[in-house]
Amino acid sequence: MATRALAGAVLAALFAAAPVRAAGDETLVYRWRLDGLVGALAGLFVPNAGEGLLTLRHLPEGRLRSELTVTAEHRAAGDYFRYGAEWDPATGTTLSAWSSQRWRGEEKSKRAEVGQTGVIDVASAVHMLRLNPPAAPRRLEIWSDGKLYPVSVVPHGHERRRVEGREIDVRHLTVRGVALPDRRLWKGSLDLWLTTGPEATPVEILVARSSARVRLELVERRDGIEDATTRGDSR
Repeated sequence: MATRALAGAVLAALFAAAPVRAAGDETLVYRWRLDGLVGALAGLFVPNAGEGLLTLRHLPEGRLRSELTVTAEHRAAGDYFRYGAEWDPATGTTLSAWSSQRWRGEEKSKRAEVGQTGVIDVASAVHMLRLNPPAAPRRLEIWSDGKLYPVSVVPHGHERRRVEGREIDVRHLTVRGVALPDRRLWKGSLDLWLTTGPEATPVEILVARSSARVRLELVERRDGIEDATTRGDSR
């Protein structure tokens, strides 16, 4: 079960990378998979691919709520993993973050209040980067599981990515931990491929933690909020 725990930790790092520039609530539908040798081995014991729904909901007072809900291929009834965050884009501050999951009938959940001005979780950092993709390296202070980490966001120019059978122009951004004296080092990594239009939609996301990597590839965008745990598909 160590591999399952690791995969869950990686998915938790994703939280909810839903778009901020859209005028209304929306859902992004992704297919996800575990990459590399760890993903292949994990597939022998636990799900290593499935569907992810990234949702964005506008709240009163200008706040945003985003969630990532992950379900697996051939999942048991009701099994899911969800990470969510609420933040204030006016101050760049995460207000609260939470996660919940159901696995083989066992349910777990946790919630944390953040509220430190200028400190954001990874999900909110994705929002901020979509609002204003940096043209030069940029430092951020992120919150993860109650700890603070300095990170650097680096733009890598434009690339081509295939989406729905056609190639499109995208921006590639990377987020990496920064080694500083007397500071914790974030050992994860995050890569974003954003469309070049005003929506800056993440068409592909790659997040890594230790030896596990999770890749999400965009399938489609839908207006409104959809709950993956109640979708009537055949998985």
